[in-house]
Parts: sequence; structure tokens; C-alpha cells
Amino acid sequence: MKNKIVTNGIKSKKCKFAFVALICIFSLITVSAAASSGKCPWIASIQKSGESIIFADHDNSTDEGGWIQLCGGKQIQLPQPLSFTYYGPNSVTKLNTTVKVYSSSLNTTGLTYTYPYSTHPFYTENQNVTMDYNGPSVFKCRNVDIYLVKLNTTRSAGKALMNLVANGDIKLDDVINNSVDSYTKTESKLDENGDLAETITYKGLKSGSYGIIATLADNNNTHIKAKVLSATGFMVLKHDLKASADDTVKQGDDLDVCLCLKDAPTEKGITYAAVLINKDAYKAEVNLSSNGTIAGTDAYVNGIDLRDLGINSTNYKSKLNKNELASVMQTFVGEGNGTISIGDKDQNKLSLAAFDLNSGDYLLFTGAYEQGKGLVGIDQKELTICK
Repeated sequence: MKNKIVTNGIKSKKCKFAFVALICIFSLITVSAAASSGKCPWIASIQKSGESIIFADHDNSTDEGGWIQLCGGKQIQLPQPLSFTYYGPNSVTKLNTTVKVYSSSLNTTGLTYTYPYSTHPFYTENQNVTMDYNGPSVFKCRNVDIYLVKLNTTRSAGKALMNLVANGDIKLDDVINNSVDSYTKTESKLDENGDLAETITYKGLKSGSYGIIATLADNNNTHIKAKVLSATGFMVLKHDLKASADDTVKQGDDLDVCLCLKDAPTEKGITYAAVLINKDAYKAEVNLSSNGTIAGTDAYVNGIDLRDLGINSTNYKSKLNKNELASVMQTFVGEGNGTISIGDKDQNKLSLAAFDLNSGDYLLFTGAYEQGKGLVGIDQKELTICK
């Protein structure tokens, strides 16, 4: 039985590690077999102005794959499978920033990653966040530093990464200083199996977006900013959202959903949304091919070209209205496999048109959004549409 380290609050400092800029982008879609198969344990690096950050490889094992596992909170179902495949060059340099991938299969079979966990937690302010790490034995008995980072916004990690590659003069530390509110560091050690010897529990976290980064502590190379073993992201939400709906719906009937946002004022400008997706259609298979340029980069999700949807991944302000969101979702899950409803401000009773949905098992996702604050509540439940 592992002991527990309990950490309260957040230390008010700017984080010195630019690698946190990557956590929200690659936290759920990085996996490969090199580390556990005895090959080089490092899969990628970012080099800028004589300094570098290197990233450890993963595999799809929950025991030795090198993943950070989060416990507690409200577990929300992830797409199954959740995978990422990359075809492209091993090295790309732009404006003094070089990204390298240590794999010989990029232009043949590609580099494929599959996230091994089926759920991911969301927390509220009264809940503890507990983390664990199970890595390959190649890192056994090494000292590690675990960083809990509070981001400015949910998008700050992505923006920081874009600044990193788009600005040749910006330094690694400067990138993260504009993205991070604060961080706290916990020193720990890996056991003989390469696993974290003690689970870590964080208490008293305020609402916001967070990242956890595990790094090797014994780094004597002054040109290497960090040796990153693993990273993940999570959100602490302001309110607990509860969705009420029938467990069984007859095919052809509408589904009525009632949403209750605990401890929220009756009128606060909250926008509620509900999404119903067939379990069999709930998947996210991402394929990215590139020649190293933006124009030569193609991204597909479930075989659908994102450019055909009119989505610009470099634009953080969504241009999609309610009807367009419904159309995009139908494209991804297929006709008859899902529907969406977005209410007016403070409208907490929604109706999902299910007259043309296929029979089967479904996941009902619900969310509450507040202007200027983003997601403030989330819930999920399972139901069945029967003939």
C-alpha cells in the first residue's frame, strides 16, 4: 500500500519550465512502445536558443506505460478509442525552435499513440485531487519532481506553444511566464518498478485549469531545462452540475433533460448544453500528416478532414453557432448516432430531439458555461434508446 503525500494550496510563483505549454495538447494522446521494450526512453525534444526539453516515451500499458493517473472527482467517459497517429519529418526547425521526434517509422507506419484510460476526472473546489504515476523500470529508483501548475486559462498552454514556435526571440521561460499563475513542487522517488513510491493528494484547489508534470530531478546538464516523464491536465470547476433524465427512451420520443447547478444563483447568465452520443460511435481517431509546414499539414478525426468543417485550429475563438455545432457533431458521430441541444441564457430545461436516432446505448453529456469563465459544471449519465 503506497503512502500519501498531501499538499495544500498553490505556491505563488511563476513556473520556470516551458514544457507545461504542451500538457493540455498532448496529455491524453501520447503513447508508444519504446520505453518498455528496452529502447531509448526518450521520444521527443524541443530545442531553442541552446536549451532543450526532452520527453519520455510511453506505451499503452497502465502498469508501465509512463502515465499520470488521476483519481477522485467526477469521472467522465473518454472516446474509445482515443488515439493519435503522426506521419511526418523527424525534425522541424522554425525561427530558432527545433522539434525532434526520435522514431524511424514516421513516414512509413507512423507514430501511433493510444490513451489507455477510459475516463478522465473533473473536480469541484471541495474535492481532493489524487495522482499516481506508473512508469517503465528503466527509471527505477530515480528521484522525481512533481509540479502542479495553475494555468491562466484553459487555452494558455496552446497559446504558449504557438508563441514558442512563432517567435524566434522569445525565451523558454518567457513563454511560460505569460501562461502560468502559480505552481507547487513535490519531491518524490520512483520505486524498483519505476512507479511513484507515494501517491500525491492536492487539497484546497480553487476553480481553474491545472497541469501536472513529472520530471527527473537529478538533471546535471545545464542546457536541458527538464526531462519530462509525463504530463496531464485537469479542471477544477466552480459548481457541481446534476442532470436528470429518463434512463430509457422510446425510439422516436424526445429526451427531456433538467439541469441543476449547485450553489449557483438563479440568474447568472449560465448557458446549458446537452449532447447525446451513441456509445458505439463515440471515438476519436486523430491522424496528422505533415511535411513540416502549415500548408503541408493535414489533420483528420475519424477520417474527416478538419478543413472540410471550416475549423481553423489556429483560431481560439470559435465561429460556430448552435446549428453549426450540431452539424459538426453529426459529421463526427454519423447520422442517427447523436444530437445536441444548447439553451438560451439560464435555460436549464432542455429537450433533445431523438426521433431519428438509432436504438442502442447512449452517453448523455451536459455542461454549464458562464460568460468569461468558460465551463463551470459538467455531468454525464448513461441511457438507452429502445425500439
